[in-house]
Amino acid sequence: GGGDGGGGEGGGECEGGDKPAAEGELSPHVWAVPYVLFASSVCFALGSGMTVKFFPLFFVNDCGLAPAQVQLIYVVVPLVMAAMSGLGTRAARCFGRAQVMCGFKTAGIGLLVCMALLDSWVKRSAVGSSEHTFRVAVVAALYVVRTGLMNCTYPLEESLLMDHVPKSARARWKSLDSISVFGWCGSAALGGYLADRYSYSTTFLVTAAIQLAGTALQIPLIFITRKAESPAPRAAEGGGTTAPLHAAPAGPEAAGGGGADSAGQ
Repeated sequence: GGGDGGGGEGGGECEGGDKPAAEGELSPHVWAVPYVLFASSVCFALGSGMTVKFFPLFFVNDCGLAPAQVQLIYVVVPLVMAAMSGLGTRAARCFGRAQVMCGFKTAGIGLLVCMALLDSWVKRSAVGSSEHTFRVAVVAALYVVRTGLMNCTYPLEESLLMDHVPKSARARWKSLDSISVFGWCGSAALGGYLADRYSYSTTFLVTAAIQLAGTALQIPLIFITRKAESPAPRAAEGGGTTAPLHAAPAGPEAAGGGGADSAGQ
């Protein structure tokens, strides 16, 4: 899902930010930003890979949905991701990119935990009954919103990375995405083992724990980039220490598993 482009237009929606920091006022730890983003992306890739391939099976085997009904869910997912990407970009202008990244991902992880805990609740209802339909609809809604929240921060992460690495090194840092993709694919084997040995809900909980660790890694970015983040003045003045928020493709979770994931992310 893409975010709203542009740093100049529409940026005045949120007022009251600090003035952009002068070069000497920036945190001395800004060098760590790309390393933190890379480490967290590996965590999200490992966690997402464990579950993204198994969500359709979860809906078929545990929720009793027909394949056509499962695909309807995946029709809705990219629409929600696109809407939330725009929401995340606007929120970042008000609160800062790192704050929105951590907040949205924490909410998405919470919804994944809810899905895992509600698995037995769904199974206790008779397939085909109105009660079962309602319970499955609740779980499906949680999944759609959770997927949107986990993936919609990808444009923010990309813009934050590009703002804190030299132009000459950007290609090198982007090439490290292949490591995350490898982890995303490799962890699917572990996810399959856990699903067969225990249950889908167990796999969801393990994924949530890994992704929570990835979110915790991003928390320092709130303090490292706080002085450089000045959404409203940057939009009004057309510049600042950080670049405008540009749209970017959806995260790796959206690339696999029935057309969209996530995850995390």
